[in-house]
Amino acid sequence: MARAPVVAGQFYPAGAEGLRSMIAGYTPVVEDRREALGVLSPHAGYVFSGATAGRVFAQVRIPDTVILLTPSHRYPSPPCALWTGGPWETPLGEVALHEGVCSALAKLPMVTADDRPHVPEHSGEVVLPFIQYHRPDVRIAVICVTQSATADQLLALGSGIAQVLGACDEGDALVVASSDMSHEDGPQAKETVMRQDPLAIAEMERLDPAGLMRVCMERGVTMCGVLVAAAMMACVGVRGGTGGEVIHRATSADSPLGRGDYVVGYVGMAFRRTRTVRRHAHSNARNLFPFALQTGHSFGALPSAV
Repeated sequence: MARAPVVAGQFYPAGAEGLRSMIAGYTPVVEDRREALGVLSPHAGYVFSGATAGRVFAQVRIPDTVILLTPSHRYPSPPCALWTGGPWETPLGEVALHEGVCSALAKLPMVTADDRPHVPEHSGEVVLPFIQYHRPDVRIAVICVTQSATADQLLALGSGIAQVLGACDEGDALVVASSDMSHEDGPQAKETVMRQDPLAIAEMERLDPAGLMRVCMERGVTMCGVLVAAAMMACVGVRGGTGGEVIHRATSADSPLGRGDYVVGYVGMAFRRTRTVRRHAHSNARNLFPFALQTGHSFGALPSAV
């Protein structure tokens, strides 16, 4: 059974023509689109985060296989839920599953085939049309990561995805993590977002998943998709990636519909290989999580505001 949209007409237009036109309006013309191993994209209503999503996907060459990692805003478990129910529907048409990749992912020990967390979840559905706009024939695998996932499971997920892509001869596949940044309210909401977001962005630029989780926990950065971002970064590191690049940054207050007393931050980032590869990029993947593995901490208590 196909996964039907749940926020079409709310977060983005419900009609194909209107949706395609809106995405086009957010998508600059980029002549030299480059390959990437990973992308971080926001998942708010397009009037708030569409410009950020449009710019990041315009900079990236979309391959025919995409792994989409989404946070769960409603379900607390299982840790890593794989969608197996069939294609995903959007107003632009159906997006097929990559059956071979999905079958291999289902065999990973931290992954559970479970469609339930995906059904009400908006964070993958909002990102998918941007991918589909650039690559209509894309095939996907979607994993929803809940707050019950531990750091060790995130590490294993990132490494496992890299192994699956290699085994399935999908070495150019793109791993997309769906996440907004800080969610803050009060009279100083925007100032707080502008102060907090760079703390997390710096760790992502360094491709440091442990640092990202640590700073979100210790400094209270309310990044709803920190877990999927960490898993994506771990996968990028195993595949030879060396860092993240900020493509666009914004806040909901920048939109004409934004509120000054409740502000969400957005950043679009691309994760690639560079010519100078740092040693740790090819080292044992467990070294990517020294803080988490030493403490045995579960990051399930992190805030997860929509």
